[in-house]
Amino acid sequence: MRAITRIVGGFAVTAALAVAGGTMASADNGDGLLACNSGEICFAEHAGGGGGQRHFYYGSSAHGNEGNFSSGTPFWHNASSIKNRDTVSAVCVTESGDWVNDSWQFPSRSTTWSNFANDLNDENNSHKRAAC
Repeated sequence: MRAITRIVGGFAVTAALAVAGGTMASADNGDGLLACNSGEICFAEHAGGGGGQRHFYYGSSAHGNEGNFSSGTPFWHNASSIKNRDTVSAVCVTESGDWVNDSWQFPSRSTTWSNFANDLNDENNSHKRAAC
């Protein structure tokens, strides 16, 4: 009976570690990997892709006030840079925080991080896969 209890306990610990490891490695709603991969629209908490990241995969759009960066910081109004790895469409990011609520367009297939202008920095309200 003790042997069975130890075996079952061992399986339970192994399963718990596997789930915890999978959760920690997951970066986003994109493809679930930490890297910003082809087909994803990736936002970063700080300039140059620094800090936490949040990824959206292909058809996902308009994610104002949804979720957190991988660092735990809320995504909404806290992004400072973008890498648009979408293979088809530009991405239009809209700010909200002043009277104008400007939009900026970021081309598809980017391989580098684009830092947000002062108006958009930490004022991202939504994004969509389309020209502005």
